[in-house]
Amino acid sequence: MSKFKELFRKAKDIEIKIIKNSLHNITEQIWKFILDNQYEIYIRISERSQEKPYSDLFLIPHKLEKEISKIKDNSSIKFSGIPLGFIKENHFYLSLEASELFFKSNIIESKNILVLTEKGEKSILYGNPIKKSMILNISSEVIANMIIFVINKNREFLGLGFSKLNYERIKKLDEEEEVALILIDKGVYLRKSQ
Repeated sequence: MSKFKELFRKAKDIEIKIIKNSLHNITEQIWKFILDNQYEIYIRISERSQEKPYSDLFLIPHKLEKEISKIKDNSSIKFSGIPLGFIKENHFYLSLEASELFFKSNIIESKNILVLTEKGEKSILYGNPIKKSMILNISSEVIANMIIFVINKNREFLGLGFSKLNYERIKKLDEEEEVALILIDKGVYLRKSQ
């Protein structure tokens, strides 16, 4: 069995820069939300002897920091606050929990929101990509390689996706052609073996 080390600490400037730049690619309102609500970003780095470091990120309310400082061995902390996502090989990946928090806080621009039909909702919860026939509403501002927040007609958050095409190309597609890929969705909990 390999040696295993974990470290839980406040994110450093370089890590903050990676996160901030990624979030700004979605909307600058997310970073403003984090600052306005006085969240701090903490990181848990796990190192295994033969793997690259993998970093989980957490949004922690400023008032909770005092409690964290009372823990003598921060490496024993596995989880705190709201999962923000992770950094792997200098790329930031947003979590399902944080995505839903940002969506419910009404800070996501309409161009980043894709509304699915019932059929589409069921399909992505089984891990399938989004086809044109599954779309109830999509912004004319959608461009290729854009992060999209996927919701149903009742405005319930379903997951986070990645657009494959811009709006003009989507309009020309056949109904069963793929429009977007799902990065993470609520169906992941249903698909996990029990």
